[in-house]
Amino acid sequence: MTSLDTTPRSGADTFTRYAMIAAAVISPLAIAASILLAPGNVTAEGEAYVRQFVADAGSYPLLAWLSAISSLTIIPAAFGVARVARAGRPVLGLVAMILAFVLIVPIGGNSDDVLYAGIVAGLDQGTLTKLYAAYNEGLPTSVLGMSFLFGLLGFLLLGVAALLGRTAPVWAAIALVVAPVAIPISWFAGLGNVAAGVAWLLMTAGMGGVALGLLNQRGT
Repeated sequence: MTSLDTTPRSGADTFTRYAMIAAAVISPLAIAASILLAPGNVTAEGEAYVRQFVADAGSYPLLAWLSAISSLTIIPAAFGVARVARAGRPVLGLVAMILAFVLIVPIGGNSDDVLYAGIVAGLDQGTLTKLYAAYNEGLPTSVLGMSFLFGLLGFLLLGVAALLGRTAPVWAAIALVVAPVAIPISWFAGLGNVAAGVAWLLMTAGMGGVALGLLNQRGT
């Protein structure tokens, strides 16, 4: 890692650094918590997913708030991680940051919100299943539904940049490389909530650990 920064910092600078580090932990941790607390299998698909969602709809408000917390903190989290990664590999870090923001921008929307709204509106399960399918497959932007993979690739490359540039702890950079691979594997393989949750806990370790490199940097 780079040498420690002994330059005196202002209170605002110190707060900003620690706030970014906190955000880098809170954002992925909130997702991990929502997965591990979900009563149904979050990696299920289609009619099976809708059926279990309807059965456990009462638990969704808590999960929705956890998702909101993650969304509110992901931008400072990404900036913090990217700042550390770019310090050692500026070009790779910049490209990675641009890709990572694909995960932040809500291109694909939230099908769970649509399902919950349908339940509140009193739609039957058959109609909800059709609505769920249409939302995921019938919109003009449905082709972008897998765009989150580019966002995960961005975070993976941020881990690579931090590792090559030696601007973060090695264990954290490696975790940030591995987690973006483990997350889609757990989903596509239908491994269930524990595997998906652990993958996001690994993402938490990676993002939070890399963001710790902010404490070693000079300037604001």
